[in-house]
Amino acid sequence: MARVRAFQIEGVYCWFYSDDHEPPHFHAKREGEWEVKVRFLQPRASMFEYQAWSLRKMSRRHWRSLCEETESHREALLAQWEEVRGGRHA
Repeated sequence: MARVRAFQIEGVYCWFYSDDHEPPHFHAKREGEWEVKVRFLQPRASMFEYQAWSLRKMSRRHWRSLCEETESHREALLAQWEEVRGGRHA
């Protein structure tokens, strides 16, 4: 598991799994509240996938922050995705 280096959001933990599947994505979690997969090459409307164990939806503030940071850092996120996965492609 590798922490996302491109950005940080207070109270939200973001990471990649080295053995994760396509399409490129990272995981984001607010402890005890929600967890999402963030498909960072997708537009906002299809960027987030809530995990079944999420207790609630993320706040508007966290949603906006994740969208803005993800959109601003797509290149760095893709580079880290490829690095963490050892350069594997679909």
